Amino acid sequence: MGGGLQVLSRIAQRASAEVYHANHWGISWGLDVIDELKAAAQQSDRGRARLCLHPSPSDPHQEMLIVMSRAAIERAQRRTIGFDTKIVIEGRADLRYYDTEGMQTRVVELGGEHAMYVHTRSDEFHSLLVTSDWFVFLEVLNGPFDSNTTEFAPWSAER
Repeated sequence: MGGGLQVLSRIAQRASAEVYHANHWGISWGLDVIDELKAAAQQSDRGRARLCLHPSPSDPHQEMLIVMSRAAIERAQRRTIGFDTKIVIEGRADLRYYDTEGMQTRVVELGGEHAMYVHTRSDEFHSLLVTSDWFVFLEVLNGPFDSNTTEFAPWSAER
């Protein structure tokens, strides 16, 4: 991985330690951006970083390039305003689904010879368990961003 965030700083604005927002719709990205996101994730307490390909949290359509390290933990959650689609770019992870009591109902293996695309309904609690050194994926969902539209499972641990 290269040093610094050279490409990211040209195409996006940093919104937090883990989040970048594209300067405008229609940017292009490649492996250099993924490498820079990995470097940012290594500096993150949560082992993750994302490039929001939509320039504003208020955009009704949201696309994010997300990088998660093996150490990243995703709390079980569901979206209350619609779907959650993941398209795998690199690595492997288990997408775990739960009922409302916290019992795991199924697992979708992502990456490698397994699923490269998954669409999750808004009524399903789910979380990712990264099983490779890095998991890189594109996530698409309805906006605008509002933290109140993500419901964390009451039985899942905070981190």
